[in-house]
Amino acid sequence: MPSAAGTAAAAGAIFIPLLMSIGVHPALAAAAVKCGTYGSMLNPGLAHNPFVAKIAGVDVMDVISFQMFANLASLLVATIGIVLVARFLKEDKGYVAEGLEIEEDFHVKPLYALMPVLPILILLVGSTGLVPALKMGVPHAMIIGAIITIAVTRANPSDLGKAFFEGMGKAYGSIIGIIISAGVFVAGLTSIGLVKAFISAMVDNPAIVKLCAAVGPFLLGLVTGSGDAATFAFNEAITPHAADFGLTSLQMGSMATLGGTLGRTISPIAGATIICAGIAGVNPIEITKRNGLPILAALLTGMIVLLF
Repeated sequence: MPSAAGTAAAAGAIFIPLLMSIGVHPALAAAAVKCGTYGSMLNPGLAHNPFVAKIAGVDVMDVISFQMFANLASLLVATIGIVLVARFLKEDKGYVAEGLEIEEDFHVKPLYALMPVLPILILLVGSTGLVPALKMGVPHAMIIGAIITIAVTRANPSDLGKAFFEGMGKAYGSIIGIIISAGVFVAGLTSIGLVKAFISAMVDNPAIVKLCAAVGPFLLGLVTGSGDAATFAFNEAITPHAADFGLTSLQMGSMATLGGTLGRTISPIAGATIICAGIAGVNPIEITKRNGLPILAALLTGMIVLLF
């Protein structure tokens, strides 16, 4: 899935409550899920990959193959980092989640247990091309999953329908509203010229262009919650001239894409962060506090792999 917000909504709804139920602190559970949302770097559908491919004159899969090791290495470092943060803060166990306790007479029903995962399975087999007919968006997969859940569990359709739309209403009130507010904030930054000035500063300083290729989009992604603007602008203006700075177009384009994507991953106003925070019931800033160091380490790791 090329959408970080879609990934957070689909995976977070399962993994965040699951982590909380085994004693992980809600903020840390949300941060762990948020750390993995930049898997879109390996997706041909991510808009930046074909853009870099066009500049470099190669196939989009060549771009993904080139940056694959950097992405996997940075993910490994981020994973280790979030585990160390959990241990240091002592938030990896001991939390008692209200409403997620296991009843004494509870028995696992494998088919029932599969239902929450069904939307993710639909998205995976559809997006990977295994079953092209199942290629669809998150809302469609969620609705199909709800319908199949009714058939399998023989639950009251009226009760399930009320719960479904109650969840949608809660999401709109407590999550989407915040995302809209974040969008207004970013529009304000753009209108006062901060975004344009930031991009111009990167373009006008060739001496530090190697550093700017990743750090520039990263910082702008952190501030705005989306690294797209800086990444596209940098790749359009600078990446075609990568050879002048001792880099290939693939190297520079991939560094800018990774930087912007990781900047979004660490941003407290990114849509995916707000969704994870809403599911966990915590402030988005708490997620950024916990995945800050792991994502910075991931950025450094990715830059090193791509440069050398």
